Amino acid sequence: MASLQSERAALWWDINHDDLTGLANRRLLVNAGPSILSSAGRCAVMVLDLNGFKPINDQYGHSVGDDVLCTVARRLSRCLGDDLAVRLSGDEFAAILTESSLPGHGSDWSSRIGAIAAAIAEPMAIDGRELRVTASIGVATTNDGPATIAELLRRADLAMYRAKADRYCSNIVWD
Repeated sequence: MASLQSERAALWWDINHDDLTGLANRRLLVNAGPSILSSAGRCAVMVLDLNGFKPINDQYGHSVGDDVLCTVARRLSRCLGDDLAVRLSGDEFAAILTESSLPGHGSDWSSRIGAIAAAIAEPMAIDGRELRVTASIGVATTNDGPATIAELLRRADLAMYRAKADRYCSNIVWD
């Protein structure tokens, strides 16, 4: 019986987490997202795409690129604490930020997102090289009332593409 439970737990982990980074994957985000949104009060969904990742991957190879992705995943997890960090695919990540994780339980998502962007932009020593990536971040909030996880992801994704188009802006909050 214990062996069966252990196998089930391992299978659940495998189907709900990214193999490379260990972060939750899109499946877990879509399945757990509605529950998080309904129980957490105000939330923000963040979609993050790395800037400068492709040249690193192309110039130094996939193993160095994988190390960059793992470093970004660790930094994102460290910034999020108990909130959900997700690797969507490639160099795209997401998160559900809850109101309880805001400093002082205030309403300032921008300072939290700015701290995430700053953490990702810090230089990283990989394979004897100092590498840097930055992030274009889009955010959609539940400030205007309830929304589905799919709708918040869509809005955050659109905001991320606007941030990416504006090379001088690292993040945009959907409004």
